[in-house]
Amino acid sequence: MIFVLMSSLFAGLSMFLIVSESMNIFEQGIDVYRQRVVKETKEFGELYIKVDPQRLLYLNLLISLIVFIFVSLLTRSAIAGLVVSPSGLFLSKLWITIMRKRRLRLFNEQFIDAIGIISNALKSGLSLQQAIARVAAQYPVPLSQELSMVGKEVALGVPLEQALINLSKRIESEDLDLFVTATNVVKDAGGNLSEMFDTIADTLRERNTIQGKIKALTAQGRMQGIVIGFMPVVLGFILYKLDPNLIMPLFNDPIGWAILFIIAVFEAIGAFFIAKIVRIDV
Repeated sequence: MIFVLMSSLFAGLSMFLIVSESMNIFEQGIDVYRQRVVKETKEFGELYIKVDPQRLLYLNLLISLIVFIFVSLLTRSAIAGLVVSPSGLFLSKLWITIMRKRRLRLFNEQFIDAIGIISNALKSGLSLQQAIARVAAQYPVPLSQELSMVGKEVALGVPLEQALINLSKRIESEDLDLFVTATNVVKDAGGNLSEMFDTIADTLRERNTIQGKIKALTAQGRMQGIVIGFMPVVLGFILYKLDPNLIMPLFNDPIGWAILFIIAVFEAIGAFFIAKIVRIDV
């Protein structure tokens, strides 16, 4: 009797400790993810998008719940839903990455023409600061937002050279880095800014032309990578529609999980090498 009582107490204490430790780990995970969400809201702020951290957290949790329900109903397996549902927590980061790339592409497209306008403004007798302000007033976002920020920093007492450096830190653009570096060097060493800007604009236009040709020549390789990446998913969906019993062991059996993991690893390796082949830096 005493042995049974002691065993019950030990089992209860062990269960309590396991649950308590699990709750602590869960709370720590929530705190880490909350800090990640706060960081993401700052990244949204860098894109001039105001997002409340609490709302973003709730939105990510809601998306994860929707993903869990959708995958569970599609595969008829709650385990598969639990495995896939955490991806919803990182969709906001994916959104930020997509928006940042799109914003950078638009900025570079606008910036090349803007350099020519700055050069013409300098030839007409305006200062560099006035020329930048004119471009900020004429162009749409995102160029107008970033150049307006340069003007605001200068108005607050920041030197123009430092304001341009801050701009290059906010926008990770090789074109902008070239412009800022050349501008600061010419202003320190002396030289003709307008001629230098014309040379930079011509160089950037030629480089974009070469990049366009490379993109056209590597289009077939990129399409092959997309086809190879989506082929297992499409084939799995087709097999599921033809015979669910044939495909479900991949999601219900540990051996199936191992096979899915191996497939994912080889898909990632193939995508990596294809990306290396088709990516050519100019």
